[in-house]
Amino acid sequence: MLINLASSLNAEQCKAASIIEGPVLIIAGAGSGKTRMICYRIAHMLQSGIDQKQILALTFTNKAAAEMAGRVRELTGRQLPDLVTSTFHAFGMRVLKKHCHMLGFRQNFTIYDSADRVSLLREVMLEEELDPQAYDLDGMLQLFSDIKTERSPWPSDSPSHARMLYDAYREHMRLYNAFDFDDLLMLPLDLFTRYPTILDEYRKQYSHIMVDEFQDTSLEQYRLVKLLAQESRNLCVVGDDDQSIYSWRGANYQNIMLFEQDFSERVEIKLERNYRSTGTILEAANKLILNNTQRKEKSLWTESGSGGRIIMLNPQDEEDEVDTVIRLMRQLSFEHQIGWDSFGILVRTNHLIPLVENKFMLENIPCAVSGGQSFFERKEVKDTVAYLRVLANPDDDIAFLRIVNTPRRGIGRTTLQSLRSVAEKHHCSLYSALGIIIAPDSKHSPKQIQTLKILYELLQTYREALFSAGRRKSAVLKSLMEEIGYRHHIAQEHIGNEQAAIWRYKSVETFVTLFSRWERDEDNRSNSVFDYLQRLSLTSRDRQEDEAEEKKVSLMTMHASKGLEFDTVFLIGIEDHIVPHVRTLEENPDALEEERRLFYVAITRARKLLHISSCSHRKRNRELVASIPSRFLSEIPTDLFEESKEDRVLEASETFAAFEALRKKLAQKESS
Repeated sequence: MLINLASSLNAEQCKAASIIEGPVLIIAGAGSGKTRMICYRIAHMLQSGIDQKQILALTFTNKAAAEMAGRVRELTGRQLPDLVTSTFHAFGMRVLKKHCHMLGFRQNFTIYDSADRVSLLREVMLEEELDPQAYDLDGMLQLFSDIKTERSPWPSDSPSHARMLYDAYREHMRLYNAFDFDDLLMLPLDLFTRYPTILDEYRKQYSHIMVDEFQDTSLEQYRLVKLLAQESRNLCVVGDDDQSIYSWRGANYQNIMLFEQDFSERVEIKLERNYRSTGTILEAANKLILNNTQRKEKSLWTESGSGGRIIMLNPQDEEDEVDTVIRLMRQLSFEHQIGWDSFGILVRTNHLIPLVENKFMLENIPCAVSGGQSFFERKEVKDTVAYLRVLANPDDDIAFLRIVNTPRRGIGRTTLQSLRSVAEKHHCSLYSALGIIIAPDSKHSPKQIQTLKILYELLQTYREALFSAGRRKSAVLKSLMEEIGYRHHIAQEHIGNEQAAIWRYKSVETFVTLFSRWERDEDNRSNSVFDYLQRLSLTSRDRQEDEAEEKKVSLMTMHASKGLEFDTVFLIGIEDHIVPHVRTLEENPDALEEERRLFYVAITRARKLLHISSCSHRKRNRELVASIPSRFLSEIPTDLFEESKEDRVLEASETFAAFEALRKKLAQKESS
């Protein structure tokens, strides 16, 4: 299929998509159609004779990577099985699967998520005779992450044993043949630095590299793509410094400046035409962000007209705030015949969400909370996955510890301590220690041996069955969960609540079904259980359970709203101690510009209507105290605002038109 860039893109997009040789910096403003441009650029590369195997497109979520690949396939009319559109972590995993043996790891590695890391650190502390409850485990793991990624040196006030725990944590990861998410970036960097031949292999393979959301890359991610593109110089980065809002997780918006230094011959292109929001919304965003000094000059514009003014809400308190939002949503829904999914409600912090969610529940308004517990985070699903992980990699101690007494099988603290002692003595995993304890020459108690032997034989039997099952591994897993009596185990946890037990076991059955679909997918070439588990670990960070088709109001933090858009947006809690966030400024006075960028991102999520709410009073520490509007509101021209005119009386013609539209809609549903 022949691609015509000039007829498909605007002038700036066309220029950005046309230049496929040499370094390119594309500053893409909010709603400027950057994803469309990126897909056309890749299609243009393919049409120009660049082999799909030579293209590497990196982004930040698996969903975005899959969408990108799908759109390129549609544009070109080709299957493109060897085109790599990937997250940074998935690319790192790809490198490690091929070369991790060079670093002393085996290819059947496990990827530890946040919960696994906490469990491992707790285990390490117990081995060192430290009480995990006396420490901030999340804080210590964040310190470990900062040290491993070289974001910061060891702080002078770190606990004396922190370095010892860090070394022990890393040693256990190696022993268990496991990686965490930092490893998926740092170990490929280590490989490329220590083994120039491996780096040269990837440089030759990927002659053209693209990075989306470049403003959100960390320093180590930039180092990775810089290494890969240093010789070819064919590196295109797409980002917007005005939307850099993730410094707290390692993002470094100054990577744009580093790119300019390292690739001084770059071509720079700005995409400023906005296809999402009205002129009024864009003017508010432009005026707001002008107050930041560390930014590239740009101004968003649109041809879609100015639209209505921004509606300012001044409720008495947070209860009145949510009631006001509900009334306005119902009014807009009725007048314009729009569904609940047209509305997005954004807040600065998670603590503002429960009140809104609870009110919506009481008012029977369907609501989806972004960042709520995903399907794969449910306890029963994590238990099932842990069994699969142990069958695939018996040396995975974190998974082993999760399943060893789930359901209860008489393995008490003394037996677990024996397992740990043997594992430490022989420098082996707990599963290997189990094999040592039940050996014919074992001196352990007959009761311990008998209990552990039953577990060992169970896992060995199903491990052998799993690896000889071909594309019926899901049937093996289903049989295992039935044999261990997991349904009864759940029922015992919910005595008197049969429905809860049924619902939870249905999650196990759903997971088995998902696993079955994966292994029977014709596009799944390797059908390796390791591939599935590794992919599951990667996608668990950004995958959300597929909801029912019911249209719902989206409720989320401003951070979670990045990349989304809604016809009507409500920004609530826009008060000076919340936006900008007082604690963030206390911890880092230089964070004011990022707080302003965050508010800019929130504003530019709105397509047609924007409501901003600032309460007169709000509860703090259970006391109702006076609030003042956010200082950022004073940076937006007052003529762009109007006071809310909620609950106005409709004209007779408007009422008739609304009812007529509703009647037609219901008639269509009945006929279908």
